[in-house]
Amino acid sequence: MKMQKNAWWLVPAVSLGVFACKEKPKNTESGDEDQSIVEKVLETVEEVVTPKSDPLEAKLSDEERAAKLGFAQYLPKDTQVVVSAYNAKQAAEQLKALELYGLIEGNLGMGNAMLEEDHIEEPMVEDAMVDPMIEEEILEEDEIEAPDAEQMENEMEIAPAQEGQPSPWMLLGQEVTLAFGSTTSAEAGNALIFNRRMAYFQAVALGKAALSFAETKSPGAFEESIGNSFGSEELVKSLLNDPESGLKLLKEVDMPTLYMAFRAKDGEVEQAAQLVNSGMGMFAMAGEMVAPVEFETGGSTFSGYQVLGEKIAEVMEGERESMEKDLSAEDITELLDIIRSKKLTIVTGTVGNYVVAMIGGNQDKLALSSGVKDSLVASGELNFVDAYADKQLVSLIYGDDELAKTLIDESGGLATYALGLRDGIAGGTSLGDTRDLQAMFQIIADREEALLDLGSYDDLGLVAFVDNGLKIESFGGYDKGAVDWKKSTTLSHLGDSGSNLLFLNVPGDAKYDEKLGEYAEALLETAYAVTMKVSELDIDDRDFVEMKQYAQLFDAQFREDVVGIYEAISGDLAQGLGDEYAVVVDLEGAFPAVPGVPQAVINDAKAPRLTMIAPVEDREKLASAWTKIDGRATSLLAKASEMTGKNIPMQKPMSSEKDGMTTWFFPLPFFQDDFMPSVTVSDEWFAASSSKTRAIDLIGKASAGGVEGNGIKFYVNFNTLTNYADEMMTMVENNADDLFPNEFQLRNFNRNKKDIKEIIAASKDFDTLDWTIRKEDGLLRSSIHFKMK
Repeated sequence: MKMQKNAWWLVPAVSLGVFACKEKPKNTESGDEDQSIVEKVLETVEEVVTPKSDPLEAKLSDEERAAKLGFAQYLPKDTQVVVSAYNAKQAAEQLKALELYGLIEGNLGMGNAMLEEDHIEEPMVEDAMVDPMIEEEILEEDEIEAPDAEQMENEMEIAPAQEGQPSPWMLLGQEVTLAFGSTTSAEAGNALIFNRRMAYFQAVALGKAALSFAETKSPGAFEESIGNSFGSEELVKSLLNDPESGLKLLKEVDMPTLYMAFRAKDGEVEQAAQLVNSGMGMFAMAGEMVAPVEFETGGSTFSGYQVLGEKIAEVMEGERESMEKDLSAEDITELLDIIRSKKLTIVTGTVGNYVVAMIGGNQDKLALSSGVKDSLVASGELNFVDAYADKQLVSLIYGDDELAKTLIDESGGLATYALGLRDGIAGGTSLGDTRDLQAMFQIIADREEALLDLGSYDDLGLVAFVDNGLKIESFGGYDKGAVDWKKSTTLSHLGDSGSNLLFLNVPGDAKYDEKLGEYAEALLETAYAVTMKVSELDIDDRDFVEMKQYAQLFDAQFREDVVGIYEAISGDLAQGLGDEYAVVVDLEGAFPAVPGVPQAVINDAKAPRLTMIAPVEDREKLASAWTKIDGRATSLLAKASEMTGKNIPMQKPMSSEKDGMTTWFFPLPFFQDDFMPSVTVSDEWFAASSSKTRAIDLIGKASAGGVEGNGIKFYVNFNTLTNYADEMMTMVENNADDLFPNEFQLRNFNRNKKDIKEIIAASKDFDTLDWTIRKEDGLLRSSIHFKMK
């Protein structure tokens, strides 16, 4: 509402702009432009002032939401992660209703019914009869009875309970929820910092091992150096003394609160609690290491055990003498003091129809809400579920944006290893001057950081539910910045064809592509520089000498051409194409006239057609890219010919023109228009395709235009696939004698074709998969529909 009120100041401004435009002299050159400006401004005002539905606006009362979401009503408002699975038993029954499941259950199309040609040794002569022993074995296999449906069902279900014992479905069938409390982000960060620093020290060790290898000129010394550095003792010393991951971090580490809740039916709560409590007996056997604990929260009593760090420290104190072989007395004392201060509490209890287990390092944080109004369902964080309250929920996921940011920022990437290698070789002389390598390792870290800085974070909300199949709606989450969400897509209408098997449309982001290219370039340049630095060593080892020869050969003969091809692709070719692209796959292509394939198959069979299409920004740059690639490839092949003594000429492409489009292809005897790997270019569009016919057709549709889209669109049509399978099966049946000249192959096909047809028919339960990702009012949105018939 605030945004709508603030937007009203635009109305007089737009009105003034409209009148001002009308007062301008009319002429044929400026009229259309002025009208276009006015229309765009009016569209902008309409977009701003028109009321919009907020997906996070509450549509249910807190009590209604609590009833729908189950255990979330008992979680505190500051809970950072929730993962719930609902109605698992009901979903399992729905899965069993699928025809394909029935086939699997009956063991059809599996085992003895699926004998494959390459699994059986064939007679070498085409008209040879099947070996009698093999034939006898096959007949014996045919006589083996497949498991009946009841037997198969028992094998695939959760193991039934022993007589008098509760079934696992008692815990898993209604609702299972895992949740993490308010300190999860901080503790996940601590764990990731520890992991990142461990990777750093391993990379440092690798750098030092390289220096040792260069100094001793012994591969064995290299392996020994790595082994010593990667060994637990050396690594523990490094980690304990590290200011980022050492004892200081260990002081801060504490297990975040973990909730595990299982919903039981009325009258089964006590039995369900027995299942959960059955694992608590192991703590009772721990003696003085644990202490019993009991407290109340959320109106219920929880009891269990507390693992005592002070008792663990006492045991470790007895091993101090052996520990002092690797650690200083001061470090051991500080380590034991930290362990002495830690506790881990594990308790169970029941709340309503839920059996709950809670685990955490801080007992005070093992708490449930005092009521719905104090719970997570009343915080506004789970409002995204409200729109789907009438659906059969399958799953709910919620994640705090602080946790997402921590996971990305602290996990580290290749930069961690690059910085470790940088520091590992710093100060060494056996590899010569390594300042250039150190600088390159730093560049990798800098460019990785620049790439990650393009990302953004929001709370993640995801809900999965049954609706004509399975639907998954997500709100927020991590956006790495690779997509231009504001730009309308111009190729989305190419996915409207019902004959497509697969369609993908992505509006890339130019800035992200630039940063990604710079990052990839830094990785390649550094890898090359490291290889050449190592190849300068004079080491008498056969494997090393061979590697050195290849590296020096590449540097002297091929480096310039390979770099030239890379620069043409990352430079002129990338600049010549727009940021949007689409991938289209259909199954309507003509089958190539490959020698040895029966003519009837060539006439009737169809081949997949794969096309990538993108807008052209600069056709001259595309031409320049090809000229450079062709020149460099010709040079590479000439050098390869000289080295091998064989003439390997660069093939020259042929071209054809149609309606302002030029298609380039390499001629081969069995190519034809509908099966021709080629590139088609016009002033507006670029298409790389396995079919010239398909490329021209898609460029025509792209030029004609259609409904513009937004964001990423991914689509799979399973009907196209099953129809194709039907047609191909019919074609194979009609031409079986030609396709299977060997009698054994023909009998094998005839024996299996019934099962194959049943699998195809059963697969027709699946309709389509539709996935769109976009931004709505600044919030990342994803919708997946796995549609069933």
